[in-house]
Amino acid sequence: MTHYNRTEVERRLEQLEAEYDPVLEHEDVTLEEDEFAEFLTHAADGYTGGGYAWVVREEPRPLSESMPELDESYPRVLLAMGRGVDGWGPAGGGREEGETYEAAAEREVSEETGVECSVVGCRRVRRATFRAESGGDDVAHTLWVYFTAHETGGSIDVQESELDGAAWFREVPSRWHWAVADHPWTWDAWD
Repeated sequence: MTHYNRTEVERRLEQLEAEYDPVLEHEDVTLEEDEFAEFLTHAADGYTGGGYAWVVREEPRPLSESMPELDESYPRVLLAMGRGVDGWGPAGGGREEGETYEAAAEREVSEETGVECSVVGCRRVRRATFRAESGGDDVAHTLWVYFTAHETGGSIDVQESELDGAAWFREVPSRWHWAVADHPWTWDAWD
């Protein structure tokens, strides 16, 4: 049996557990043959999942002189709507070779939304093992890491090739992305 990236995933998982003590989950994923073959190609090239960030804006940006005073509530969290996805979730994406999951989350948030951030914690790590529907001997290992982060600059500028939208939320949206639907963000995490 060939286990793609198991050693690397286990090493990085140990680092994340030691530094952050996140909620840990494990999921076995079965893919159709052609889908698994494509996924295995990426795994053979070292793909091990991705990093995502719940980016918090603590205070409002200053208003221009022409704007009337507003009664705005803060903090707010940046959420993104992926292309072809019907639900809001944290921005982020795949880890590149040599990159930490934290760096992947910060880079992907910036690329996809235009917002700069700095990771401050880790809420959840979902370890997933992928297998072909037919069984087979190959297994691909990944981590999907969900961080908390603070906004450090930039402004929303949606990368339309990746997202249908991004926005700062004060109220919890009614539709969540499937990857976070079982662990949605709540304000008690920030207050």
